[in-house]
Amino acid sequence: MFGLRRLFAHLVAGFIFKRQRAKRVQYVIKYGVFKKLREYREFRKNVKQPKRFKYNLAVVAIMKNEGPYLREWIEFHKMMGVDKFFLYDNESTDNTQKILKPYIKSGLVEYTYFPGQKMQLPAYYDCLNKHKMDTKWLAVFDLDEYLVPVKYNNVRDFLKTVKPDVAQIIVDWVIFGSNGHEKQPKGLVLESYTRRAKHGWLYKSIINPRLAMNLNCHEHEVAGKTIEPSTNVIRMHHYHCKSWEEYLKKAARGDAWNGAAGGMYKYQRACFDEHDKNDVIDNAASRFVPKLKRILNR
Repeated sequence: MFGLRRLFAHLVAGFIFKRQRAKRVQYVIKYGVFKKLREYREFRKNVKQPKRFKYNLAVVAIMKNEGPYLREWIEFHKMMGVDKFFLYDNESTDNTQKILKPYIKSGLVEYTYFPGQKMQLPAYYDCLNKHKMDTKWLAVFDLDEYLVPVKYNNVRDFLKTVKPDVAQIIVDWVIFGSNGHEKQPKGLVLESYTRRAKHGWLYKSIINPRLAMNLNCHEHEVAGKTIEPSTNVIRMHHYHCKSWEEYLKKAARGDAWNGAAGGMYKYQRACFDEHDKNDVIDNAASRFVPKLKRILNR
């Protein structure tokens, strides 16, 4: 019976063009329409929404040996309106802790040492359980991703336009290539990599953490409305490749989702070449670079 229900779910979802709607239809049909609706209602009934929050926008991410990119990534997202970073360190052996020390001391970063294999999802749940009541919006993404507003000057201004009934904001990827770099360039990520694939795929999310029922890597099950703004409004810049030299380092540290084996099957030259698309020049993030460089040079 479940197999027939799954087949029916995929057939119905095939006629639905909005990705999050298709996924929701698949899920609801597979697991029972009325049962799932009852679960949503019961979940929402028990949710408390504080009138005030300690943080308007926080980010949770798991990292390993991201030292060369940490300051740029943190300072950029601080410019965008992020109030707090919940960073989980999955056994870094570089200078990560030294770089983070002033940010931890100032209270901008909450640092958690989080060893083990396949710890990405456990890190997300740990953050959700600890902080769902003190942050209004929680963005869930990685250190090779940058949350870039296009229509607004920062993410904070974009969030002011989001209606109260929204539980999840899907932010579509635009995926950048190597810009022809074999070696790691001296400049910032945002200025060194400006060429991307013509079409993106997948996405990351900003959630109301109190309405999150189940977490995942990209999209989460939430008891409420999901919206998907155009990439002309806000987008997730995914610097998947960078240079070949950096890609090899990425392979060496493994994968927090798949474990150490992630580097064995995922980060090969053929995979690099497959993702290394440089079809379109994209300067959406370039307007933030001068100010970001001034901050980093202080």
